Amino acid sequence: MRKDKNLAIQLRKQGKSYNEIARILKAPKSTLSFWLRNVKMPPEIEKRFWHKTRKKWARTITQFNKQRTRETKQKAEEFQRSAAKDIGAFSKRELFLIGVALYWAEGYKKRLRWTLQFCNSDPAMIKLIMRFFKETCNVPKEKMRASAQIHPNVTPEKAINYWSRITGISKKQFTKTYSQISLSSKQKRPPNTLPYGTLRITIYDTQIANKVKGWIEGIAKQF
Repeated sequence: MRKDKNLAIQLRKQGKSYNEIARILKAPKSTLSFWLRNVKMPPEIEKRFWHKTRKKWARTITQFNKQRTRETKQKAEEFQRSAAKDIGAFSKRELFLIGVALYWAEGYKKRLRWTLQFCNSDPAMIKLIMRFFKETCNVPKEKMRASAQIHPNVTPEKAINYWSRITGISKKQFTKTYSQISLSSKQKRPPNTLPYGTLRITIYDTQIANKVKGWIEGIAKQF
């Protein structure tokens, strides 16, 4: 026992941690705490010891945070997948109400008596409004016009090909593509934020435009 204690003191003065000494001597840490309670390392060794200890703590904390982030993300994704199942398939009535509310929120309304115009960069939202236009408003795709607003990192051909595939609107029905950077972004937007720009769908039909306006007013009156 005395031999182990002397060796423990020697190892501690060499800059070994309690865990390292415990592994070498196969001694419990409670015993080491008693043996080494008054043992001090030489200043230079103590300095190296605490530097090494801080680096180890930093690595441990970093690994812990990464693992925790992965677990949190995984739990969030599982929760979202479960919640997504609550939606199910849309009925015609649900598509009608969702489409009207979506146009009310995101559609162009200043010239709503003559024209329907919807602009967005989210392909899922574009698909939803296209379904509303086709199934609820009974607008054939041939009556739709589309244009893309892009950033310098996107070519017109790339944007048109993408949005034509998303909407089913023929590339011949795409009008001039605009390249523009908003003043607010001041060219600070990451290039991959809008990889295909923003799509604008336009429908010139006075009767349909007035219908949509009436539907919006009908929803508004409920509140």
